[in-house]
Amino acid sequence: MKRIALPVAMTALIAGQVQAERPACIPHHDMRTLIRLALPDAVEALATRCRSALPRDAFLPNEGVGLANRYRAEAPVDPAAARQAIQEATGQNLAGFASDDTITGLAKQFVGQQIEDHVPLKDCENIDSMVELAGNLRADGMTEAVLLALELAGPGRVKGLAVCPPKGEGAEP
Repeated sequence: MKRIALPVAMTALIAGQVQAERPACIPHHDMRTLIRLALPDAVEALATRCRSALPRDAFLPNEGVGLANRYRAEAPVDPAAARQAIQEATGQNLAGFASDDTITGLAKQFVGQQIEDHVPLKDCENIDSMVELAGNLRADGMTEAVLLALELAGPGRVKGLAVCPPKGEGAEP
């Protein structure tokens, strides 16, 4: 029953997102929360997606799950903060939608599905090398590296993951 409920809830969330006015950018602090939330699941999804395209001794198939678990332990995300960040990212009011844990679970499922749908297998060797190099970073350091990469890429290159510029010198929105 739970397996059916999550996809139905995810469909409702995405359908609501289409109807909602999606923001042009996501505030810096909310993007940081989203990255922290998604990081372990993204690493696991990359390991799964790339397993068939990588040599047996590659980093992701051998160390990906361990790295994801380490990131979960180092940087747990408060479900209420995750809900707020997801609301900011989608432009959707999720107040009456579901519990914080359900919303967080849906977001994690979404990350995995996006990787499965949009990461070409031909890129797996480069991704494996990047994750291995960055694997020495603590979760907070990796989060900041991803955040910086999104900021440097700019809104035109990150499709829906644009980070809002600070509202003032050194200030976060």
